[in-house]
Amino acid sequence: MKIANIVSSTKETVSEDFNVVKSLDDVIQGLPTLIVGWEYIKKNYPNYSIISRTLGNNLAWTFKKTESRETHDQDIYNFQLSAYKNIVKDVRYYYVDFISLNKSNIKKFLYKINAGNLITYHQSKKNTDMIYSYIDNVIYGIDLNLLEYMGFNKEKIINKVRKNTKIFLEENYIFIEYRNGLEFLDNQVKYIPYLYFIKNG
Repeated sequence: MKIANIVSSTKETVSEDFNVVKSLDDVIQGLPTLIVGWEYIKKNYPNYSIISRTLGNNLAWTFKKTESRETHDQDIYNFQLSAYKNIVKDVRYYYVDFISLNKSNIKKFLYKINAGNLITYHQSKKNTDMIYSYIDNVIYGIDLNLLEYMGFNKEKIINKVRKNTKIFLEENYIFIEYRNGLEFLDNQVKYIPYLYFIKNG
């Protein structure tokens, strides 16, 4: 799944999440679109603005590198940032505060997420052991160290989630795969399950 279009006659270095094409005929309708090339804009959009570089709803333009490299690079970066922010704007994040839940409610919650059609990412590194599960436009964050502190067996929880989740993503190679997208999301790894969902459907 693509998150935005870039129309350019020259190569653009962006992630595979972007539909990079040479013609407006090849854009995916409904997605934000950036047209690269001042000469093209002057010929086809007489009411263009050099200052705002917007052409309408979800449509913008920028210079080619040969026309203004600094502006081009900044606009490409800003367009990517805007596209990634746009895809997560309606996704809610819920940190599960197990301190405020009694053991019965904790078990009910764990049963609920384990019974769902989840995409889960497990992040385990020094001082951090988190599970992020995505389902129905919500990302749930679970602190495994806190659960262990409260007397739960961390490995049993991990194994149960791994067994019952639809997709269970491990740390290192998954982070590398989604590193480019995370760069535009303040490196918030909680979004990895959602990025996997939009990429793989």
